[in-house]
Amino acid sequence: MARPRGLAVAILAAALAALAALAPSFVAPVPLRGSRRSLDLERKQMKTATARASFVTGGSVLLPLAASVLTGVLGLETVRQVNEGAALKELIQKYTEIQVVDAPNGMPGSPPVDGVTWYVKDPSVYRRVLVQGDLGLGESYMEGLWETNDLEGFMFEMIKLEAVKKDLGLLGLPLLLGAALGAASWLLFPSNLSAEGAKKNIASHYDISMKLYEQMLGPTMQYSGAYYHAPGMTLEQAQLAKMRLVAEKLDLKPGMKVLELGCGFGALADLIATEYGVEITGVTLSEDQHAYAKKHFNNPLVDIRLQDYRSMTGQKFDRIYSVGIFEHIGRNCYETYFEKCHELLKDDGIMLIHSIGFCRDGEWNHGGWMNTYIFPGAELPTMSHFTQQFQERWHLEDWQSFGVSYAKTLRAWKSRLNNWQGLEEFEERFRRMWEYYLDCCAASFQARRTKLWQLVYTKYPSKRQDDCHHIRQPKKAPPLASESAEPATATRWNREIT
Repeated sequence: MARPRGLAVAILAAALAALAALAPSFVAPVPLRGSRRSLDLERKQMKTATARASFVTGGSVLLPLAASVLTGVLGLETVRQVNEGAALKELIQKYTEIQVVDAPNGMPGSPPVDGVTWYVKDPSVYRRVLVQGDLGLGESYMEGLWETNDLEGFMFEMIKLEAVKKDLGLLGLPLLLGAALGAASWLLFPSNLSAEGAKKNIASHYDISMKLYEQMLGPTMQYSGAYYHAPGMTLEQAQLAKMRLVAEKLDLKPGMKVLELGCGFGALADLIATEYGVEITGVTLSEDQHAYAKKHFNNPLVDIRLQDYRSMTGQKFDRIYSVGIFEHIGRNCYETYFEKCHELLKDDGIMLIHSIGFCRDGEWNHGGWMNTYIFPGAELPTMSHFTQQFQERWHLEDWQSFGVSYAKTLRAWKSRLNNWQGLEEFEERFRRMWEYYLDCCAASFQARRTKLWQLVYTKYPSKRQDDCHHIRQPKKAPPLASESAEPATATRWNREIT
């Protein structure tokens, strides 16, 4: 009976995957790439997007729930065809350096310091990984069902399995089905099209605890990858280097008007305004970040607003930059992002995007662990997203990649948590979730599965008379603080952190 059952599963999974693949052709919320959108077309699309968002009451909940049920049922039926965990163990043994240990009593008090050992307390973990992939792996860790002597090392090794899932045969069908349904749910019920939906996604991560972020991030309050360009750098030194790298690439001049999209906790805007004498307008959807920036960086040259970037109109800026917001835009809104920046940037201006990137093309699975527990609605761009037709209105001046620096940043953030001393109010499940998030990301950056990019653009056509040679010229010391900046603010960023 196993063969017909497996065949039925394969046929159903293939049909659903095909349906998910066809979905963009009839639910895509944007026009053909490269088209010039008229006001009437934009209004029509907004109405269509709104109608689709309310197509099924609670659809954003029902579809993921149905996906979970279908994936679970089909996966369990398939997994029963082999001994529990045998296929996954064989795959791990063949392609990784992980030693798998069935350990109902958990990890020993003195685990080995060399190599990577996976201590599985409950055999259901194997089934959950085979059926749900990274979601099952992450949830079972949060529940304390497995341990390892090296969490980052374990995730680094597990990444190797992504390219060899075909070895699972029929056992890999639930993983394919889960990814297809995760992508389809977002295509049908995206939450980022409205300012309210985008704000809710941002709040779920950035508005959870200022105490946590202050301890983890340190004095620079930078929640993005640092720039470890020299040996022996501290987190603070590397973050200041990243902040000044952004400023230098923008070729700032005193008196310029600058727009920061997604301005975090306000530290970068404060430093740039102070050291380069420019006026900065920053927009964010995080209430906690907005309040923190207003309280701690009260710089007369900086105006931080609680506002969706899409509602910015009227004013033209000499420079536009974003650090860490592009990951939250979503590939269904990339054209909207670039069109808005084109509208707001002066003809001879410069734009910079600092963003995490992903190594492979393909639809994004919003049903994965990271989107479920850490960054709802987030998507990582691939290189191909920066070669779409709407890019014809831009000239790419520079593209730098330094993702391993982000792995170092994440390790430093985890170290600053200091085993949660001073953060005792966070329950065990949250602590395990947060550490899993930091270690997963560090492993992915170290493996170069995820990237860290800085892209510099000018408009096309533009009035600029030359290329951005300043990006590759030797860096000079930043100018002194402008006279209009407060002395206390200037002192804060002018010091050297050792």
